[in-house]
Amino acid sequence: MKDLFDDIPEIEHDDTPHTDVEQSELYPAEDASLADLDLALAHWARRHGADRLVARAFALASWAVAQGHTCLALDAIPTGLMSAANQAELPTALAASDLVGEPGEVKPLILENDRLYLQRYHAYETKLAERLRELMAAEPNPVNVDTLKPGNGLFVPDKANPNATNWQAVAAFAALRHHFTVISGGPGTGKTYTIVRLLRVLIEAAIEKGDTPPLIALAAPTGKAAARMLESVRNGLDDMDADTNFDHVAVGEHIPQTARTLHRLLGLTGVTTRPRFNAGNPLPYDVVIVDEASMVDLPMMAKLADTIRNDARLILLGDRYQLASVESGSVLAEICANAGVNRFTDDQQAAAGDLLAEPREPATHALADHVVTLQTSRRFNADSTIGRLAAAVNAGDVEAAEALLNAGHDDLAYTPRSDAATLSQLMDRLADDYAGLIETTDPTLALTQLGRQCVLTAVRQGPAGSETINAGITERLARRFDLNAADAWYHGRPVMVRQNDYRTGLYNGDVGVALYNDFGQIRVWFMGDHGLRAFLPSALPAHDSVYAMTIHKSQGSEFDSVTLVLPDYDVPVLTRELFYTGLTRARRRLVVFADKQPSRRAVGWQAVRVSGLAGRIAS
Repeated sequence: MKDLFDDIPEIEHDDTPHTDVEQSELYPAEDASLADLDLALAHWARRHGADRLVARAFALASWAVAQGHTCLALDAIPTGLMSAANQAELPTALAASDLVGEPGEVKPLILENDRLYLQRYHAYETKLAERLRELMAAEPNPVNVDTLKPGNGLFVPDKANPNATNWQAVAAFAALRHHFTVISGGPGTGKTYTIVRLLRVLIEAAIEKGDTPPLIALAAPTGKAAARMLESVRNGLDDMDADTNFDHVAVGEHIPQTARTLHRLLGLTGVTTRPRFNAGNPLPYDVVIVDEASMVDLPMMAKLADTIRNDARLILLGDRYQLASVESGSVLAEICANAGVNRFTDDQQAAAGDLLAEPREPATHALADHVVTLQTSRRFNADSTIGRLAAAVNAGDVEAAEALLNAGHDDLAYTPRSDAATLSQLMDRLADDYAGLIETTDPTLALTQLGRQCVLTAVRQGPAGSETINAGITERLARRFDLNAADAWYHGRPVMVRQNDYRTGLYNGDVGVALYNDFGQIRVWFMGDHGLRAFLPSALPAHDSVYAMTIHKSQGSEFDSVTLVLPDYDVPVLTRELFYTGLTRARRRLVVFADKQPSRRAVGWQAVRVSGLAGRIAS
């Protein structure tokens, strides 16, 4: 299908502070300001014959995408962007415009069921839904359930409750049975553990038959996530080697030794939005596994699904409750919400047999058999304070979350203030903690410290933003150690890379530390797949100091201790998904700085993104 806006760049997420957001509004009014790109589309529409009302609709459709939606809901436009009187006239004006079409037409805007799309996003949404329905409609593969039963060599039974359903085994069963599967689970629930065992079954089955083992691709939305995925798979192989008796060499040589970004997997060069691989030139892989799928936006997911052969498997791994993509759509969350939590059809339950400890109410939604949600976290158990807080936040239970925050547990500290004075005291303490980076000459020790603790913020700018905290800690360390604050580089400076650089092998989100070597030269050290690597500062891609980082940047990471700072004013990004993602980065201890009202709002406000994807998949 022709793309009428192929030359329009993607819109970056804006985390500028806003105040007094009403929870009842789908589009918060204070976030209702049009960007230059939105206005440029309106001017384009005027030049091509649109009246002022339709031209405004062009700008609003673009604005909605910038807010993370895939379309504009005509019944929820902020009055700050369009008066109620004009909203009442808008459907008639759109229906009369030659620039607005119905589904199936190639027009700049597509109107469908009171949802207004930029043509590109309507095409993405339609294409993705159609492709997922095709993959789900494939005849299920037969599965030998006995090989998956806990205790039979693949999956270890739960010692505390050996007769309970082992959801990791059920997830492997679903992925073996279907061509499209989502394995969702919170931190430490064993998504990679499950995948490594699934791949073992597929590889060993092919070897036993004398067939060629499946060609497998591992991918993730960012370079950092891809590197973590590969590391987890390698560790999973080693763990399985220790736990079970299997031919490590025969299986291991068929498991990929690389994991790529989705851009590299699909052949997206950045010069065009059209990938090298597509429906006419599908990926050669038999199994494509994508980690951190909650971070994948609608356009990328549509392009990915388009490349999967009919006889191949697409497996998405991710946390259904985590933050959605910075850009448009919340594909993983929509898929999981429609599937429910571990509800399967009668056919699937019969095929699973006693893998399911007890019968469950049968599902009727087509997606239900293709989504399995892992239940037990190894990072923190459900009875831990952090685990219970995560559950309360997910449920939107404000009272339960407040009770846990105020209870004074050893692994959870709460300061109900995040004003300037409190944050200044916090930066004093953090400067004490990070002084060790300046006092060490060992890059391994320095990087280990950075991996143990982290400061996470909801926003990048503002009094409680990561930029402010980074600057405050840098200033305090400069005074203590008599450093020149004007120098960009100093001994002990931690940095985070903010763009992928395939030349150096450094990726967006990688963290390193600058140290003087024996010759008095600064080198920046990173931990890579094969150990420590040192770079000249001038060789690094774009980067920032990283005593603190935004929660968005922390996705997929984990730390022994996390200090979570929420602003003392409301911001649109302050949602339960953000709060949940931040607090679940902590393995052992969580410290929260948050005023009462913003923290209540974060638990009570669930991110809603306007989309028609779920309805299309269900139809």
